[in-house]
Amino acid sequence: MEFLVFDIKGRYAHFRKFYTNSSSLSYSMPPRTTLEGIIAAILGLERDSYYDVLSSDNLNLSVRKLASTRKILQSLNYIKATSPSKIIKPEEHTQVPFELLTGEDGIKYRIYVNHKDSQIMDKLYERLKNEKYFYIPYLGAAPFNCSISFLGKIEGEEIFSQDYIEILTPIRKSLIIDGGLDITSVNGILIKEKMPRDFKSGRIVKEVEDYIYEEGGNSLKVKLKSPYYKIGNENIVLI
Repeated sequence: MEFLVFDIKGRYAHFRKFYTNSSSLSYSMPPRTTLEGIIAAILGLERDSYYDVLSSDNLNLSVRKLASTRKILQSLNYIKATSPSKIIKPEEHTQVPFELLTGEDGIKYRIYVNHKDSQIMDKLYERLKNEKYFYIPYLGAAPFNCSISFLGKIEGEEIFSQDYIEILTPIRKSLIIDGGLDITSVNGILIKEKMPRDFKSGRIVKEVEDYIYEEGGNSLKVKLKSPYYKIGNENIVLI
């Protein structure tokens, strides 16, 4: 399978947890749905128009964390704006806790993309190669813009194995065999987060998965029920 591989980097990010209420809490990794939005922005697909074409049935996707991150909790003043005049002269304010994601040298992720439609792959390849993004990509929220470094079109070898494999990307819990996570080999902090995998019409969460990864981006040694992909010296699974 051929993947388009690129790095995204920024200073701050906010990947809002889908189940959070008034407090805007953030994931440490961009969920699959956020990555779909970044790809849609590059391609020029309108908001809410791409949930089928970029769904997990059509788009093979993965992400790797390239640097450790930390979270900062800020309070934002939101305005209750029921009309344009209320924006100019607001009468009511609400303070909302807002979790920011940052790192010592910013935030950096590596994204791996394969689409079943060769025309979409070709279009995405041209836009990444020529740095011609239809919309400006950002890291979860519009104030947090990012830069993109295209690494190329790289062949990924699909491999089935019953042995322990070191995987660098988040792993769906459902893909790990019972007792197939080697806890003793974890070099860092083990994270498990519940993330949306797909949206359906109306921006309603269609599928949710538990993902496991190491906070600093180190590999996890696991036994898998499904194949993994070897891209250069990196082992990844689809998210």
